Order: sequence, then structure tokens, then C-alpha cells
Amino acid sequence: MNILGLVDYHIFTIDETEHDFHIQAELITSPSCCAHCGHTKLHRHEVKSQLYLDIPMRKKRVGILVKRRRYLCLRCHRTFFEKLPHMHEYHFMTERLVNYVQTEALHRTFASIAKDTGLVEGTIRLLFAEYTAKVEPRFPVTSPFYLGIDELYLLNQYRCVISDVANRQIVDLLRDRRKATVISYLQNLPVEIRKQIRVVCTDMWAGYHDAVREVLPHATLVVDKFHVIKLLSGCLEYTRKQVRKSLTDKQRRTLMHDKYLLLRRAHDLEEHEKLIVEAWLLNFPCLQIAYELKESFYEVYDAQSKEAALQRYFTWFDRITRDVYENFLPFTQAIEYHGDAIFNYFDYRYTAGYTESLNGLMKLLAREGRGFSFEVIRAKVLLTNGLRKEMRPGYDKAWDGTSEEALTVDQSLDQHFSMVPLD
Repeated sequence: MNILGLVDYHIFTIDETEHDFHIQAELITSPSCCAHCGHTKLHRHEVKSQLYLDIPMRKKRVGILVKRRRYLCLRCHRTFFEKLPHMHEYHFMTERLVNYVQTEALHRTFASIAKDTGLVEGTIRLLFAEYTAKVEPRFPVTSPFYLGIDELYLLNQYRCVISDVANRQIVDLLRDRRKATVISYLQNLPVEIRKQIRVVCTDMWAGYHDAVREVLPHATLVVDKFHVIKLLSGCLEYTRKQVRKSLTDKQRRTLMHDKYLLLRRAHDLEEHEKLIVEAWLLNFPCLQIAYELKESFYEVYDAQSKEAALQRYFTWFDRITRDVYENFLPFTQAIEYHGDAIFNYFDYRYTAGYTESLNGLMKLLAREGRGFSFEVIRAKVLLTNGLRKEMRPGYDKAWDGTSEEALTVDQSLDQHFSMVPLD
């Protein structure tokens, strides 16, 4: 095996510099017949040197200067170049470099890959676009199917996220979250997929609810627990801001930093953090009522049945005093308007709140890959976090070198690397 591992090529020279490998090679075999008419009598017409880039080796860029032969057919008098195995048909690079770029681009920026391979960034964008052009949503084959509809803020606007909530995986990412877009997407799903959808877990946005009722009337609508708690926390935060208006500048700054302690669950606080929260609550009764309402509402979601949850909610509602009634009005009105969908949670207990964790990924992609289009980011999300995500198996440490498929390294390779210091 030569240094490249390409058994069809004979290597003439290897020139190693600080950043690159320059390798000259040619095909070992010659064509047996004319590529046009099949005649076997050929004449070597010319030799042309063509540069093909290859995957990095020992953290250095690799270029293969192939001495490519051109032949003349003695029957039809037409010429043709010999076909180069392992070289891409359209790009001046090896096929394995194309695969390397396309897979690396899922996790890295185009600029970093360009630096490692010697390709220009535009070529890497093109290769990745070719790779992702056929990316389509792939739904689970299990039945029933629990669909999640949520959203992410990406490239200055909200995008709709379609997920498999049972398996906590992303299925698709839509260009926007408009009602018409969601309806069109659901209508274009295969009939067998739509029939499998039994539950749709989403937030309280009317556009999603209307789309589900129109296209999937047989599915049960469930409002995600994550969004209910988020709205509840917003009521506590509104109360905190009201209290802040009556404070001095120093107290305001302190309360601003302590707001996250108020939003966290009481049992998750450290002892010193509990003392800080207690100090605020003792000094501001209105804030204490709002905080206790936030904490006690979690008992609703601790219920073992829908009936018990409803009873606990009514008990909780009776605890709301006049002091904070207006502050919690958006929450109680949402419960009243979306009550059926909210309490359907207790029949299925699924949540798509994990999609919120993708916000961090989105920000990272936007920051590191400036100029990424929606299509590029969609492909990166689906191929690295969706149903297409493939786990690489661990290295086989039990291998003892006796496999029949093991290749023997030739002496020229040993001699070459013996003269090159290891990194």
C-alpha cells in the first residue's frame, strides 16, 4: 500500500513541506480499448498533468499531480483521456475528499475546512449544497406518531420546528411559522403519516392550533407543559418588575441579579440562595404571593390524573388575591381558553420543550458561520440533531492484527515516514 492508500496509482515523488504534501503519481494500468468504439488498438497521444486535492494527511494539505495519459484510437481516430479511479468526475479532487468535506461541514465552518484542505470556501459551499439538496424529512415508522410543533428564533425571524416528541428528535425545520406554511406542510405529508399522528404537542399560538384542527382533526391537541410554565413565570417576572419601580437604584440592581433565583424552583436553591429569596419575599408581600403561586402551581403537574389536576388547579386559582390578580390574568385566561389542550397533557405526558435547547445551537451556527443560509442551517440541524443522526461506532480495541482484510505497508512507505519527524 502506498502513502495514499490508492492501489491503482504508482507514486513517483513525495515532496513534504511545512504545510503540504506534493505527490506525483500515474495510473498503473492502461485502458484496454477505445472509450468511443471499443477498438483495442490504441496509441498514446499525450500526457497531461492534472492536480487533484486529497484529504488532509498528518494535518497537512495533500495535492496529487496525476500524469494523465490521452490515447488515440487507430480505428475511429478519436482521442480520450484514461479514466481516473477514486477521482471525482466533475471536481478536481478525490471522491473521498468530497465525502470528507460534506461530512465535516455538518459540524464545522466552511472557512475552517477550506484552511485544512486547500479548497476555496465557495467550493465547499457548493459541495455541501449538493449533499443537502436531497435532504427530506424522515418520519418514524412507529405508530401512533406523536408530533411536536414548536419554534426557534433563527436569522432574525421565527422558524417552525417539527419534531417526534416521543423519541425527542427533530423531523424538519420550516422557513417560517405562519399558519399557511404549517397547513401546507401538514397537507403535503403522506396520507399514511397523517393517519399515524395521534397527538400534536405544541404551544398556545392560535396559528398552530388552527392548522392542526384543519388538517389533523383526528389528532388530540396538547399544549406543551414547558410553555405553560413559561407563561406562569412571566407573571412572576411582571410582579417583580412592579416591585422594582419602588426601589432605590442599588436595590434595583440587586433585584435584577436575583430574578433568576425567584424563577428557579425552591427545592433547587442552595441554602444561601434561599436566604436571599426569603429576604425579598419578607419585605414585599406582593412578591411573596406571586412567588408562592408560582411554586404551588407545580403541584398541578404532579397530579396523577386529569381529574386530579383540574381539582388542584381550581384550588390553586382560589389562592390568587386581589393584589396580584391582574398580574396573573394572562395566565388564568390562557388556562380558560386552552384548558382542554392544556389538561390533555395528563393523558399523554409528552413535551417538546427540549427543542428550546436548539436555540443555543442556532446561535452558535449563526455566530461561527456568518453568511449561512436558512437551507444550510436546516441541513446542519436535521443531519446532526434529527432522525438522520448516525452514531459512529467505537474503535475496535479487540483487533489483534490477524484480520484477512489487513493490508501490509510496503517498505517505501516505512522509509518515507522514518525520515519525517512525528508531530
